[in-house]
Amino acid sequence: MRTNTRRGYRQIIESDLEIMPLMNLFVAMIPMLLISAVFLNVTVIDMKAPPDASNAKGDNRPSLALAVTIKDNYFVIEGRGMAKRVIQRSAEDAEDQLAGALRHVVAEYPDNQEIMIISQPHTSYGDIIAVMDISRDSGLPSVALLGAD
Repeated sequence: MRTNTRRGYRQIIESDLEIMPLMNLFVAMIPMLLISAVFLNVTVIDMKAPPDASNAKGDNRPSLALAVTIKDNYFVIEGRGMAKRVIQRSAEDAEDQLAGALRHVVAEYPDNQEIMIISQPHTSYGDIIAVMDISRDSGLPSVALLGAD
């Protein structure tokens, strides 16, 4: 029996895990994280590839092939069978002039729903999106994007 007294005995204590403070922390943090989260509106811009020359329409009419070229200092509106129009970008109402010109084209060619936006390699994304928005607002919902060399 002496050997039993010399040995150290471990004392076993039964206790429950205290998870209440952790739950309180989660209850406080989850609403704070939801309030501080930034909710972004994700939008989709519908685009399609430019029309291919091999894709001929059944009515045998040539398409207008309306295009807006975004240059450094001006916009160029051109199409098959119509006069080329140049709008200076330095003007204060350049976007309004572009919208008016596109509305005039839509009024003159009501069957045309397509427009190609031709951008330069250094054209800013904001300029491209602005021209896309102007063309959609003018009545040209089908937008194709091309890059010029």
